Amino acid sequence: MTNPEQVPTVDQESARRIIQAFSGACGVDCHLIAANGETLLSSSKDGGCVCFRAEQARYQGCRKLHIYGAYQAEQLGGRYIYHCPHGFAWCASPILIGGKLAAFLASGPALIMDLEDYLTSQPYQPDSGTWAGEEKLTRVPPYKSPAVFGDLSILLLTAAIYLGEHSHLLESQKQSAEQQQHISDTLQTLNAAQELPRYPIDKERGLTRAIREGDQAEARRLLNELLGHIIFCTGGDFDLMRTRSVELMSVLSRAAEEGGADLEQVLSLNHQFLCESAYLHSAEDLTVWLTHVIERYTGLVFDRVDIKHKDLIYRAIHYIKRRSCEHITLEDVAGYVGFSSSYFSKVFKEELSCTFNHYLNQLRIENSKPLLLDRELNLSDICYMVGFEDQSYFIKVFRKHVGVTPGQYRRRQGRLDPAKERDT
Repeated sequence: MTNPEQVPTVDQESARRIIQAFSGACGVDCHLIAANGETLLSSSKDGGCVCFRAEQARYQGCRKLHIYGAYQAEQLGGRYIYHCPHGFAWCASPILIGGKLAAFLASGPALIMDLEDYLTSQPYQPDSGTWAGEEKLTRVPPYKSPAVFGDLSILLLTAAIYLGEHSHLLESQKQSAEQQQHISDTLQTLNAAQELPRYPIDKERGLTRAIREGDQAEARRLLNELLGHIIFCTGGDFDLMRTRSVELMSVLSRAAEEGGADLEQVLSLNHQFLCESAYLHSAEDLTVWLTHVIERYTGLVFDRVDIKHKDLIYRAIHYIKRRSCEHITLEDVAGYVGFSSSYFSKVFKEELSCTFNHYLNQLRIENSKPLLLDRELNLSDICYMVGFEDQSYFIKVFRKHVGVTPGQYRRRQGRLDPAKERDT
């Protein structure tokens, strides 16, 4: 191994054991690298690759590439696979201590294509001829299939987590990256539209419904779409974005109260969140803040001490969502959760403030909306696709919940006249 310099934030002995164990088990060299790209520990005498030789000044570009891999891994949830100029595969995982990048683990090089294919692909060759020619084949890295190398990168992440204190930070960063991508996708869709879209009131209602049900995953998904719409329609005016976000927060707080959250706790959170909103300074701040708001409100709904059957309702809702496009009855769901039909019906209405049939119809109507915007599908097909067995009943229920018929909704391309909408 190389002679490491002292790294006060990373336990050297632990890192040495991890690197040896990882390399021995996986058959690929492993390295501890400082945030500046300098190799501190390595399972290989020469660092595994000429890229790591400090005396080779011409390979500083490779060194920078590994630093880039580490920072990409930090942003993308903890692991990143990339290729060096020689065409060999590497993976990196950051070691975070105190919320900062202290160092990172890198594993490589590895060959993830057949040797013959590699030799005929004419990979990049340094001026010295290193790695070129048959006489150098003894230095070709070990072969790992792409699938195996992907699994190897997961093990490297596990090792990095062991050496650091950052598993929750990486998960948070991964969720943030996914959220930003979702918002970006929404913005691209809106940019492609030929006219300024109306505020998606149906998505806001879906969001409040998810809050009432304590469904954080669905609430986050709908929030991302609403945030994309808010960012697009405010034209980057941050003060206006913040005002819209505070208004949305108020809507969510009422949904939490309707879901059974303690009123005093809701009002306390409202005051806290309103104060926090004054310290937001960017769209990213707003995104993180509103996501936290949603998590707290949905948490209040399912943290109620007086909910006796929250697990029952939670399982029932997920069962209904999975089977909503099929023929499903109250008796089916009651049997799934192990209650009699009459008792389940009573509990369902008490906990969700609506009947089973109302909830099921509302869910099917929401599922039909995106299908109605696809003009290649006819109304009768959509009716059966979402679970209705009679087209006239579908039209009747749709009008009751949305305020217009399915045909009118399609002709208006989902844009509703607010004056004609009805609360669901």
